[in-house]
Amino acid sequence: MEEKGPVQALDRAFDVMETLCGARDGLALHELTAATGLHKSTVHRMLQALVHRGYAAQDRDTGRYRMTTRLYALTGQVVENLDLVQVARRPMEELSRQVEETVHLLVPEGAEIVYVHKVEADAPGIRMFSRIGMHRPMYCTGGGKAILACMSDEDVSRVWNESQIQSYTPRTILTLPALMGELAQVRASGVAVDDEENELGVRCIAAAIRDYSGQVCAALSISAPLTRMSDERLSALRPVLLETRDVIAHGMGWTGA
Repeated sequence: MEEKGPVQALDRAFDVMETLCGARDGLALHELTAATGLHKSTVHRMLQALVHRGYAAQDRDTGRYRMTTRLYALTGQVVENLDLVQVARRPMEELSRQVEETVHLLVPEGAEIVYVHKVEADAPGIRMFSRIGMHRPMYCTGGGKAILACMSDEDVSRVWNESQIQSYTPRTILTLPALMGELAQVRASGVAVDDEENELGVRCIAAAIRDYSGQVCAALSISAPLTRMSDERLSALRPVLLETRDVIAHGMGWTGA
C-alpha cells in the first residue's frame, strides 16, 4: 500500500514508529514491511526520515532498525507541560452546570488534600466553605478517601499515622479499622462519600483521577447541602461524576478503561 496524501503518509509513519517501538531487538526492513503491510520502498523512505531526525537508528552490524530515546524525550516534555487545572476546568464547568452543584478538584499532599480548583453552583442554598489552596485531612473528606482507596493498606496506615485525627463532626471516622472498612466499599463502587464527616450539613461524592503513569494525581468531587444529597441523589450523580473524571484523566494521559 502506498500513501495517497499527506494525512495517509503520516498515518503510515505512525504505523512504522509504533511497530518499531514494540520490537525489543529492532526489526530488519523486510520484517517491518511484513509487519506493517506497507510497500518496501515506503517503509524504507520513512525509516530514512526517522533516522535523519534522530528518532530511529540502524545497527551497522545487523542492519536492523530500532527506535531511539528521542521520542521518550518528547513525551517527557508533553508530560511536563500537562496542566491539571487547565485540563479539568471545562469538564468541571460542564459538570457543575449539569448537576447544579459545586464541583471541586483537589490533589494529595502528604496526609492531606489541597483544593486547587472550584466551580460554584448557581443553585441557591448553602455555599461551600472550601477555598482554593485550603488543606483538609484525607481521612474525613470524599476526595481524600477516593485517593486513599487507590493506595495499599500499608500506605493507608502510613497516612493515618501521619494525620492528626480529630472529630470535625459527630460523623467523622476516628478509627483506622472503620476507615479501612469504608475504603473497601469505595474500591467496590469507584466513588467515595463524605457523609457530613468534614462539615455538618454537607455531603460529597468523589472519584480519584489517574494520569499518564496510572498513578492517582487528583480527585474530583461534587458537594451539596444535605437536603439535596439524599442516597438516591448520590446514586444518580455517580455515573456523571465518573464520566467527567474519565474525561479529565484521559486529558492527563491516562489510557485505562
